Amino acid sequence: MIDFIHLPLKTLISRTILMGVSLLAPMTIHAESRAWSNREGKSIQAELVHYDSTGKKVTLKLSNGKEVTLALDTLSDGDQAWLTERQRKVEETANAVQAMAGKTVSYQSDGPEAVSYHVYYPTSYRADAPPAMMIMFSPGGGGKAILGSVKEACETLGWIGVGCDAFKNNSDEAMLDKKWKEVLPHIEKTVSHNKDLLYLGGMSGGALRAYDYSESTVRPWKGILAYGGWMGGKQSLNCAPKMAVAIVNGDSDANANSSIPRDRGVLEKERCKVKTFSFKGGHVIAPPAVTLEAMQWLKTTTVEGNRLSSGKRSPTPLDPDLKKVK
Repeated sequence: MIDFIHLPLKTLISRTILMGVSLLAPMTIHAESRAWSNREGKSIQAELVHYDSTGKKVTLKLSNGKEVTLALDTLSDGDQAWLTERQRKVEETANAVQAMAGKTVSYQSDGPEAVSYHVYYPTSYRADAPPAMMIMFSPGGGGKAILGSVKEACETLGWIGVGCDAFKNNSDEAMLDKKWKEVLPHIEKTVSHNKDLLYLGGMSGGALRAYDYSESTVRPWKGILAYGGWMGGKQSLNCAPKMAVAIVNGDSDANANSSIPRDRGVLEKERCKVKTFSFKGGHVIAPPAVTLEAMQWLKTTTVEGNRLSSGKRSPTPLDPDLKKVK
């Protein structure tokens, strides 16, 4: 067995030590740099990547990004005690998160905007295998109501659903940008999810907002669920390439349906996959069965990869509020 503390620092930093381990009770922790010591008192600064309490292995990341795996008993008693306490806290948190499965939980961002939002965790939710997440917007700003439109489908697919309050039509977009800038990181920090499976959606003006944030927010957005929505006259969309976009309109929703040819053309320029889903009705949210069909299509059409939007908005000549945004 190789003890990294006994290696010359130059040698340590130039290599990665890989050891096969059966991870029966692993603990993965967000990167956290600290000084680690061996039993002889020699130390090195590194980030904790992984602690396997069953296999008694610890994986650390060095300052150059290389990872090294070592035996737990090579570390000082203080480091071992720190790991034990850290694991206790992680397991305690994981148990609390697991208890949310099958429930809707409400949160509020902790900044000056104090944006409330509501999260549905499917009953299949597991903290150690976080699923896809869809963030929804309502034209009236009701997060719980718009979350309710996808809750049944989220349960079937095993996705997390999020409904944001406060994002209303005819609001000052500069003000809402501040709210979005605050609430999105809070959602990402609070709700354990697959960071490479992010989706946006909404109804009417909420769908417009989903399109807008798909280009103005740099994230690997994978798709959009647009109920009765449109792009507000955009001639381009600086979104993440190859998104899947499900346009879900009532067959008598004349205004929304009239926008489909133009919007489809804009999306296809970005190599997005677009599919329309129709149902009997007007400018309303689709029935649960149609929503499920659309979201299943989003899931199967998702293209892997960490593609990002440019972070720049395209002009929206048909929407007076968004025209104000630079």
